[in-house]
Amino acid sequence: MDVQEETASFGSFGEAQETLLEQPWSDGLPCVPPTRDLVERMIEAGGRDSAHILGSLSTRGEIQLSVGQAAICAVMAGCKPAYFPVVLATWDALFDPRFNLHSALTSSGGSALMGIVSGPYAQEIGMNADTGAFAPGNRANATIGRSIRLAALAVFKAIPKELDASAFGNGGKYSFHYAERTPPAGWPALHEQLGYTPDTTTVTMMACDGPRQIAHRWKPTAEGFLRTLAATMKDPSQNATGCSSSYVIALGPEHAGLLADAGMKPERIRELLSEFSHTSAQELLAAGIEIERTTNHYSKPDAEGRILTAMPGHILVVTAGGYGSGWSAVMPCYTTLATHHPTSRPVRLPGRPTPQQISASQLAFG
Repeated sequence: MDVQEETASFGSFGEAQETLLEQPWSDGLPCVPPTRDLVERMIEAGGRDSAHILGSLSTRGEIQLSVGQAAICAVMAGCKPAYFPVVLATWDALFDPRFNLHSALTSSGGSALMGIVSGPYAQEIGMNADTGAFAPGNRANATIGRSIRLAALAVFKAIPKELDASAFGNGGKYSFHYAERTPPAGWPALHEQLGYTPDTTTVTMMACDGPRQIAHRWKPTAEGFLRTLAATMKDPSQNATGCSSSYVIALGPEHAGLLADAGMKPERIRELLSEFSHTSAQELLAAGIEIERTTNHYSKPDAEGRILTAMPGHILVVTAGGYGSGWSAVMPCYTTLATHHPTSRPVRLPGRPTPQQISASQLAFG
C-alpha cells in the first residue's frame, strides 16, 4: 500500500466499500474509501512529508510504514484530519525498539494496542475520557485506534491465522485509544508525570490483555481498595503475574476521589500496588502453577519468598471513566518486560512549539 500507487476506479461508493471489505487485511467493518484528496488532507494535518518513514518491522522481510500509508489507513478508519497528529505520535511510540511491536502483533496472547492520550489536545479533538471511555460511541477514540490496527493488517500483514497467531484476541484489537480524565486536585496528569509541560499532549502505548473491570462499592478504605486492585494484578491466571511486568490502572472518579481524600497521590499509589501485588510460589502452586517448570518466566523470590509482579515505575495510574456504583479497571501487559516495554511520545502539532521534557519521568513508560 503506497499513497503514490495508481488509483482504482469504482462505480459507486458502495462498490468501493465492498472491495475494501473483501481484502484479507480488512478488520471486518466498513471503511471510508481513501480518495486522494482525503489522504492529502490527512497528510497535511500531520505536518510531516508523505514519504517520511515512521518505522519498519522485520516480519516477512523488512516492511516500512510511511506517513502516506498511515494517512491512508487513518482515512479508511474514519479519522478526521485533526486526529492525525495523535495517530503519528502513536506510531512514534510503537516503533520504539523496546516496545517490540512485532511480538505484540504476532503473539498467540492476542494483545490489544492500548493508547492513553493525556493533555489538552485530547479535549481539543473531542476524545472521550468519561463514561464509556473504553466503549463505542466516540469517533476520535474509535477511529484513532482503528487506524493503527488497519495499518497492522494492511501494511504489516498481521492477519489472523497468518502472521497474527492470536488464540482468542480481545475486543481492544479493533481499537483501544482513550483520553485521560482530569485527575483530582493536586495530582499530576499523566503527561506531567512523564516530565512534560502542562500544555503538552502525550500518547502512551502498552500491549495489553482485555481490561478487567473492578468493583468496590461498599465504602472501602483507601488501603482496602488498593488491595482489591492488587489482588487483580496478581491473579495467577494472567501471564503478567509475578513476572516483573507492566500494568495500567484506570481509576474511576469515585475511587480516584477516595484515594485523593486519603492524601494519596499517584506516586504513593504505585508504591503500595507494587508492594501489595507480590505473590509467592505457594500462592502460584495453589492455583496449579509450578514455577520450577518455568523458572525464567517468574521474578526471583526475595529473602522472604515473595515474587515481584511489577515495580512502581511500571504501574501507570491514570484517571478515566464515568460515575456509577464505583468502578475502576486493571489492564495487565500481555507479557514480561524482557519481551515488551510500554512507551510514550509527545504529540507534535504543526505550527506549534516542539514538545520538550522539562523534568525526568516518574514512570518507566517514557
